[in-house]
Amino acid sequence: MLERRSQEFKLLQHRYCKLENGPNMEWVVINPFLLPPGWSAKTTRLLVLLPPGYPVTPPDNFYVESGLRLESGAQPASYSEPVSQLGQEWGQFSYHIEAGDWKPATDIVSGHNLLTFMLGVEGRLSELN
Repeated sequence: MLERRSQEFKLLQHRYCKLENGPNMEWVVINPFLLPPGWSAKTTRLLVLLPPGYPVTPPDNFYVESGLRLESGAQPASYSEPVSQLGQEWGQFSYHIEAGDWKPATDIVSGHNLLTFMLGVEGRLSELN
């Protein structure tokens, strides 16, 4: 499983460049993660935790630097803080992949992977609500 995670991290690195990861690749932080217009910041640190059953079990939720708000100052929907992860406080977006919608494949690029999860995260952050 570490080999697969390593390959998936390389996919992420092509898109996001700067990554940090856990010693067993049980989490990844993208820093900086460029936010779309409409947020209170231009960038944030973004954390994704990989569940023990990954890749069969998809990631669930994602985390940003605590204090992130919409440009208007409003707190985003489906967001809570502070949430403690990795010894730090984060803001948590409730973001779930529906059962049956996550379809990983042996060949990482022909099925769902960390990059496809992150494309969903980008879509969620583009909703600006």
